[in-house]
Amino acid sequence: MKYFFPIKDMALMNLSRLVTHPERFIQPVSEDVLHEESDEPELILEAYLQQAHSIVNALHLIEGKINSTEELLMMKLDTVRNRLLWINTVLSLVSISIASASLIGSLFGMNLINGFEESETMFIKVVVSTVIGSIGMLAALCYVFYRAGSVSVKFK
Repeated sequence: MKYFFPIKDMALMNLSRLVTHPERFIQPVSEDVLHEESDEPELILEAYLQQAHSIVNALHLIEGKINSTEELLMMKLDTVRNRLLWINTVLSLVSISIASASLIGSLFGMNLINGFEESETMFIKVVVSTVIGSIGMLAALCYVFYRAGSVSVKFK
């Protein structure tokens, strides 16, 4: 591996040898001594470089795990949103069918004379037909939305 330090600087980085054997570093220092003394600091620097690379790789791995967890949470939130939209759509369909039933009730509740007031069975007929019509309208709307792909039926 090529470093930016000259061999003389690498040899002078070996401080323990510089303190214990200062006679080896008297100027001019021979090339053999410089090569001998530069090996240990070079190995230490290589070890630190390897450790730095392993830390960078570990950080990349952690970043990948964080991104995966974030994507998983976003998918779970999307699933919850879809369920809430499905419930909202079903409640809207039920509201439409109940509103249509209340329209029938409000029309027959007006103070107009229409001839049905004297009939004893007309109230039961209107109530039953209104309930059946509302249920039929709800079923038809559910079928239309199911065929359109807007509502999927999931029972868990």
